[in-house]
Amino acid sequence: MRETISSERYITILELFVSTQLALEDRPRIEWFIQYGARPLRTEKVFRFLDEYFWNRVIALDYPKFTGTGMYWLPYSPDLTPCDYFLWGALKDTVYGNYPSTMDELESAICVACNSISVDTLKDVMSNFILRLRPLIFSNGEHFENIVF
Repeated sequence: MRETISSERYITILELFVSTQLALEDRPRIEWFIQYGARPLRTEKVFRFLDEYFWNRVIALDYPKFTGTGMYWLPYSPDLTPCDYFLWGALKDTVYGNYPSTMDELESAICVACNSISVDTLKDVMSNFILRLRPLIFSNGEHFENIVF
């Protein structure tokens, strides 16, 4: 998607996500929906949509303030997902190394960078992901600190 993400576009993406999840009957329902706190994701329209489809099972910045339910996105949460702790950092230097000046150049650079990641690297990333989840599982989802990954 090349357009800037507005609240309306984000809701369209969420509607597609929800309809896809509902169509996948053989898969477990989503227990919690988690989103970061970018400004277009924190509007009244978005929160109303999330409340309608996910009820109180939302973790997001400002969501509890708006709805009175859900959980706050913690400001110092550990980067648990591979996109957070690996992908963005790994791609940044490769993507911006040639200074793309157009959207087409940027898109091409992102595709080239993603395709250059080896299978062995992805296996290592997924092994690390499992290690990152263990403290969370052992703490039963409660706060933990002093973890070095």
